[in-house]
Amino acid sequence: MEVADKKELLEVLDENGKGTNTLEQRSVIHKKGLFHNEVSCIVINNQKQILLQKRSKNKKSYPSCWALFAGHVVGYDSIRDAIIKEMREELVSEIKEENIFLLVDKQKNVREDNKCFVTCFAAFINKDIKDILYQKNEIDEVKWFTFDEFKQMVKEEKGTIFKDNEYYNSIINALDKLFSSKNFGKKVDDLTEKIEELDEYGNPTGKIVTREYAHNYGIYHKSVSLFIINEKDEILLQKRSKYKIRNGGLWDVSVSGHVRYGEDDMTAVLRECSEETKYDLKSKDIEFLVRYKENRKFNEKFIDNSWFNVYVTRVDIPNEKIHDLEVAENKFVSVKELKKKMETYKDLAYKPEAFEAIIKYIEEK
Repeated sequence: MEVADKKELLEVLDENGKGTNTLEQRSVIHKKGLFHNEVSCIVINNQKQILLQKRSKNKKSYPSCWALFAGHVVGYDSIRDAIIKEMREELVSEIKEENIFLLVDKQKNVREDNKCFVTCFAAFINKDIKDILYQKNEIDEVKWFTFDEFKQMVKEEKGTIFKDNEYYNSIINALDKLFSSKNFGKKVDDLTEKIEELDEYGNPTGKIVTREYAHNYGIYHKSVSLFIINEKDEILLQKRSKYKIRNGGLWDVSVSGHVRYGEDDMTAVLRECSEETKYDLKSKDIEFLVRYKENRKFNEKFIDNSWFNVYVTRVDIPNEKIHDLEVAENKFVSVKELKKKMETYKDLAYKPEAFEAIIKYIEEK
């Protein structure tokens, strides 16, 4: 995982938090005490606990101090994109956009060594501490704290990066309102992606599990993929974001994702296609290609056992939309180029059944 680049460019803000349309190196921003945008995230679970990180003892600023998950907004990135990037970097987790919601809007936070405006989000992760992966060269430890413990840490300002100021008190007030809400249980339940459990033969077991549980324990579940081909019989490949645990930075099928509980395959395909490409497809234009089973273990806490239903569609316009958080790049490649990549799978997500099926489909047409 990449360490933050001290030479990265940040937008300079005025004292009211307005953009000045000026970019400056991060090191210069801090040296001159210039205002800039930052993002932070309060991670909560269904027991109303708060996940904090202990900064690495090798950090130049606030070493071995407890802190929120936070970071700079680089360049002219959107605030929301910035927080999801930070969460994926620091927690090394597949956090979906729908798991994160705004907690405290942009607010001034001034310390001796840092002047910024911070937008604070909240994210729901219901995991045991032993199951949480994090960036170990940046973080020494992660730990769940009670709300009362967090409030005391802010008040005492000892061994933490926290300050007993308006910014942190706004976070506490927002959390108090959230935790005391009668709808808290429903809100966190809505943030939990649920999928249907399958047996090893691809048949439903009747059980519903969370996406995280399925990956932690290798539970079989349904996934879908879609190949998009153009009038030249070229295949659209997507280069997965480097922040993804599964096949991060590798070239993959055009569109791919889980089938959520209550969805049918076609609904899932159309939803994923809308999220990852510009194409507004109709179900009548999509046809089934192949079904196969995939068993991949990426680390001790991420085991992906899926039954994939793969589909194909044709388009006559180029793709333009790229989501930085899910897809780093996408491009159309010829069958010849794809075959070349399949010789080694060095930079290709390992899906031989799917890639072989799309090549056969095109060549037989």
